[in-house]
Parts: sequence; C-alpha cells; structure tokens
Amino acid sequence: MLRRYETIFIVQTDLPSDEVGGLIDRYAGIINGMDGTVIKVENWGKRRLAYPIEKRRDGVYVRIDFVAQYKVVTELERNLRIDDTILRFQTVKLSDKVDMAEIEREMADAREKEEALKREKEQKQTAPAEPAGEEVALSGGSDSPDPGVEEGKDPAATSPVETDQEGTREE
Repeated sequence: MLRRYETIFIVQTDLPSDEVGGLIDRYAGIINGMDGTVIKVENWGKRRLAYPIEKRRDGVYVRIDFVAQYKVVTELERNLRIDDTILRFQTVKLSDKVDMAEIEREMADAREKEEALKREKEQKQTAPAEPAGEEVALSGGSDSPDPGVEEGKDPAATSPVETDQEGTREE
C-alpha cells in the first residue's frame, strides 16, 4: 500500500554545495529505486539549529516529499543513520491513502511553477536597466532631519568642518 511521507534531514554545513546536492540525489535515488515516487525536493539552505548537535550550531536543512511503501522508509532511514554527514533526520507519514492521479497533477503544477519562475528570472536578467527615477531634493523645512540646516542652504556649507589649515597655528 502506497503512503505519502516527508523526510527532513539536516546536513553538516562544512560540506560544499555540490556534495549536498549529491546527497540529495542519492536519497532521492533510493526512493525511486525501490518503486517510490519523489514528489518534491526542497533545499531550505543553511539555518541555525535550535540547540547544538555534535558541537555544531548550524545545519543545511533538506525536505523530501515522496510516495512509497513502508519498506522504502526503513531503507531510507537506515542509509541516513549510517551517513556521518547527516546530523538529524525525521520521517513523517502525511497520509495513508494516496491517489496517484492527484499526485501526478501536483507534480505537474510544481514543474509549471518552477518553469514560470525560471522564465521570470531570465526576463529580469535580460531586461535593460530602468532609470533610477527622479532625484530627491533635500528640503530643510520643519521635517529636516538636521534642525540646524536652513531651507535652501547646502548642509555641508553650514556644518563646522575643521581642515588642516584651520587647526594649525602660525608662529
């Protein structure tokens, strides 16, 4: 019987990002290799731990949402337990009954959203830079942050700045 699970695990932060990606691919491969279906993988990035684990204060959080039989969960957790780079992990059963048609729709929607975000990001990168807008003039009225500056005067001209010539004495 297929059930829906999510596994969240914390990886040591001293690993390079490509090794973290390799770990994610490895665990997703275990799920797929045992006739499970990975719905979504989320790398939440580096975050502060609630309490120190193995004298570490930070960890990289990863979430895998998948559909599989219970034997897949036991194999996945066995591999997570063996791996020294995994600080903690937890698997939670999200639902007992799974409609695969609904799962397929959810996966297709997630892919469409991801592609839309990529297109939007590419458009922002290829779009010409827009003008910065109008310059904001300093107003020295009652809303002025410096009460000693009068309206219409340059604040640098009224501020007492000491130069090298003023500070020296002639003997």
